[in-house]
Amino acid sequence: MTDREDAENGDRTGKRENPHKYLLYKPTFGQLFTFLSAGFKELPPNAALLIYLSADGSSGSERPEDEGAYDYGGVVTNNRREPGEPLQMKRSHLLKEMHCLHPGDLYPFSRKPLFLVVDSTNSVVFKNVPNLFGQPLVCLMSPTQLPKNLQDQNTKGNLFTLFMYSPLTAFCHVCDIGDIPVALWEKCQKHVTMVTQETATLISKSRSLDHTYMQFYGDEFLRLLMLRFVFCYVTLKYHRGFKDDTYYPQSHPEMKGCDILENVNLHKWILELASILDVRALFLEVSELE
Repeated sequence: MTDREDAENGDRTGKRENPHKYLLYKPTFGQLFTFLSAGFKELPPNAALLIYLSADGSSGSERPEDEGAYDYGGVVTNNRREPGEPLQMKRSHLLKEMHCLHPGDLYPFSRKPLFLVVDSTNSVVFKNVPNLFGQPLVCLMSPTQLPKNLQDQNTKGNLFTLFMYSPLTAFCHVCDIGDIPVALWEKCQKHVTMVTQETATLISKSRSLDHTYMQFYGDEFLRLLMLRFVFCYVTLKYHRGFKDDTYYPQSHPEMKGCDILENVNLHKWILELASILDVRALFLEVSELE
């Protein structure tokens, strides 16, 4: 969880102060809410709150009449039992997870610009966070499913987070590429940088991308997350092992169908990277998606 005071880039060349950061490992709901409140309180004017959630999904109510903010489920940040709870106590089907963060829990923090990244099997539930206060609100969500072969290969962590951290490493991971010669890695990294730069140009010129994204675009870190999201989406869209929408990341406001994700040149650049790594056969032809 990070509050962004202003732009910060990866090589730390910026002159602005670093934002306040909180990194929580398996927090209870009380701990998480405390730090969310502290981050919100410390947020300077004209700043945005970044919340990055990586946690197991928790399904919602099985009662069809339930449509409230706490009935779609959320993400479970901690599965510890409460003190005194019997080990074999049978849970009521009406009893929700104590340490589940629901979309409704984030409503108060949308009073200021809010940028969410959710990596979970129930990530799409956060599409239901409404814009109640008219402030910019963006949510980038991981795929809710992965191909079976990748489910068994969890040594590198969650795939979506890997794309957000190192797009080239994630690209190699979905192509089952292990060791790469240094010279080839550097060549591929330059290509990824080129793709990122060209994507940034496409976004800045886009006429169909929701304006909410542009309200965060001035922040270098948040802009990098958006660019890597696009890289992730196009890579998985063309990979033959990712066959339907549950395997692709989602966004709110919706990017799907805009002139960024559907840009033919962007698609070709991703496929060129596959050719450089000699894994072109793992990917569809551009004509197969047209």
